[in-house]
Amino acid sequence: MNLKTLGNALKITSGFITALWVVGLIVGNISLVALAIVMLFVIIPVVYVKRDKLDEMFKGKDDLIIEDERTHLINEKASNMALGISLAIIIYVGVIIVALRNSYPQLTLAGYTLFAVAALFSVIYFLSGIYYRRKY
Repeated sequence: MNLKTLGNALKITSGFITALWVVGLIVGNISLVALAIVMLFVIIPVVYVKRDKLDEMFKGKDDLIIEDERTHLINEKASNMALGISLAIIIYVGVIIVALRNSYPQLTLAGYTLFAVAALFSVIYFLSGIYYRRKY
Protein backbone atom coordinates (compact mmCIF):
# COMPACT_ATOMS: atom_id res chain seq x y z
CA MET A 1 0.00 0.00 0.00
CA ASN A 2 1.50 3.33 -0.98
CA LEU A 3 1.80 6.18 1.49
CA LYS A 4 -0.95 8.31 -0.04
CA THR A 5 -3.50 5.48 0.20
CA LEU A 6 -2.42 4.70 3.75
CA GLY A 7 -2.78 8.37 4.66
CA ASN A 8 -6.31 8.48 3.25
CA ALA A 9 -7.19 5.26 5.08
CA LEU A 10 -5.89 6.75 8.34
CA LYS A 11 -7.94 9.92 7.79
CA ILE A 12 -11.10 7.92 7.18
CA THR A 13 -10.43 5.63 10.14
CA SER A 14 -9.75 8.61 12.38
CA GLY A 15 -13.01 10.24 11.34
CA PHE A 16 -14.89 7.00 11.97
CA ILE A 17 -13.29 6.61 15.42
CA THR A 18 -14.22 10.19 16.28
CA ALA A 19 -17.80 9.56 15.17
CA LEU A 20 -17.92 6.42 17.33
CA TRP A 21 -16.68 8.39 20.35
CA VAL A 22 -19.22 11.15 19.87
CA VAL A 23 -22.19 8.89 19.14
CA GLY A 24 -21.23 6.53 21.96
CA LEU A 25 -21.01 9.37 24.46
CA ILE A 26 -24.20 11.07 23.30
CA VAL A 27 -26.25 7.88 23.22
CA GLY A 28 -24.55 6.50 26.33
CA ASN A 29 -23.59 3.23 24.66
CA ILE A 30 -20.36 1.97 26.16
CA SER A 31 -19.89 -0.65 23.45
CA LEU A 32 -19.44 2.07 20.81
CA VAL A 33 -16.84 3.79 22.96
CA ALA A 34 -15.09 0.46 23.56
CA LEU A 35 -15.09 -0.23 19.82
CA ALA A 36 -13.51 3.19 19.23
CA ILE A 37 -10.80 2.41 21.79
CA VAL A 38 -10.10 -0.96 20.19
CA MET A 39 -9.85 0.65 16.74
CA LEU A 40 -7.51 3.27 18.17
CA PHE A 41 -5.21 0.57 19.52
CA VAL A 42 -5.23 -1.05 16.08
CA ILE A 43 -4.07 2.06 14.22
CA ILE A 44 -1.46 3.18 16.78
CA PRO A 45 1.10 0.54 15.67
CA VAL A 46 0.56 1.47 12.02
CA VAL A 47 1.21 5.13 12.75
CA TYR A 48 4.22 4.24 14.90
CA VAL A 49 5.78 2.11 12.18
CA LYS A 50 5.27 4.83 9.56
CA ARG A 51 6.15 7.75 11.86
CA ASP A 52 9.04 8.90 9.66
CA LYS A 53 6.79 9.08 6.59
CA LEU A 54 3.88 11.02 8.13
CA ASP A 55 4.74 14.20 6.21
CA GLU A 56 4.58 12.36 2.92
CA MET A 57 1.35 10.60 3.86
CA PHE A 58 -0.54 13.79 4.66
CA LYS A 59 0.76 16.15 2.00
CA GLY A 60 -1.77 18.22 0.12
CA LYS A 61 -2.64 17.98 -3.53
CA ASP A 62 0.27 20.17 -4.58
CA ASP A 63 2.68 17.90 -2.63
CA LEU A 64 4.35 20.90 -1.08
CA ILE A 65 4.79 21.47 2.62
CA ILE A 66 5.65 25.04 3.43
CA GLU A 67 6.92 25.36 6.95
CA ASP A 68 9.67 27.52 8.34
CA GLU A 69 10.94 28.92 11.62
CA ARG A 70 8.36 31.71 11.55
CA THR A 71 5.53 29.17 11.42
CA HIS A 72 7.01 27.28 14.36
CA LEU A 73 7.40 30.52 16.34
CA ILE A 74 3.82 31.58 15.66
CA ASN A 75 2.50 28.15 16.64
CA GLU A 76 4.59 28.16 19.82
CA LYS A 77 3.34 31.60 20.85
CA ALA A 78 -0.26 30.70 20.06
CA SER A 79 -0.09 27.45 22.03
CA ASN A 80 1.51 29.20 25.03
CA MET A 81 -1.21 31.87 24.95
CA ALA A 82 -3.97 29.25 24.67
CA LEU A 83 -2.53 27.23 27.55
CA GLY A 84 -2.18 30.33 29.74
CA ILE A 85 -5.73 31.48 29.06
CA SER A 86 -7.13 27.98 29.60
CA LEU A 87 -5.27 27.63 32.89
CA ALA A 88 -6.48 31.03 34.07
CA ILE A 89 -10.10 30.24 33.21
CA ILE A 90 -9.92 26.83 34.90
CA ILE A 91 -8.38 28.30 38.05
CA TYR A 92 -10.85 31.21 38.23
CA VAL A 93 -13.86 28.94 37.76
CA GLY A 94 -12.43 26.61 40.42
CA VAL A 95 -11.99 29.52 42.83
CA ILE A 96 -15.55 30.73 42.21
CA ILE A 97 -17.00 27.25 42.72
CA VAL A 98 -15.03 26.65 45.92
CA ALA A 99 -15.94 30.14 47.20
CA LEU A 100 -19.61 29.26 46.74
CA ARG A 101 -19.26 26.01 48.71
CA ASN A 102 -21.67 27.21 51.42
CA SER A 103 -24.42 27.90 48.88
CA TYR A 104 -23.69 24.98 46.55
CA PRO A 105 -21.91 22.25 48.55
CA GLN A 106 -22.53 19.65 45.84
CA LEU A 107 -20.18 21.54 43.47
CA THR A 108 -17.19 21.70 45.84
CA LEU A 109 -15.70 18.51 44.43
CA ALA A 110 -15.92 19.98 40.92
CA GLY A 111 -13.94 23.02 42.09
CA TYR A 112 -11.20 20.88 43.59
CA THR A 113 -11.16 18.78 40.43
CA LEU A 114 -10.57 21.93 38.39
CA PHE A 115 -7.64 22.79 40.67
CA ALA A 116 -6.20 19.31 40.12
CA VAL A 117 -6.58 19.69 36.34
CA ALA A 118 -4.81 23.05 36.44
CA ALA A 119 -1.99 21.53 38.47
CA LEU A 120 -1.70 18.64 36.02
CA PHE A 121 -1.59 21.07 33.07
CA SER A 122 1.19 23.00 34.79
CA VAL A 123 3.23 19.88 35.53
CA ILE A 124 2.91 18.63 31.95
CA TYR A 125 3.84 22.07 30.60
CA PHE A 126 6.95 22.40 32.74
CA LEU A 127 8.11 18.82 32.16
CA SER A 128 7.73 19.17 28.41
CA GLY A 129 9.61 22.47 28.57
CA ILE A 130 12.49 20.78 30.39
CA TYR A 131 12.46 17.92 27.87
CA TYR A 132 12.58 20.17 24.82
CA ARG A 133 15.22 22.49 26.29
CA ARG A 134 17.49 19.49 26.77
CA LYS A 135 16.63 18.02 23.39
CA TYR A 136 17.31 21.21 21.41
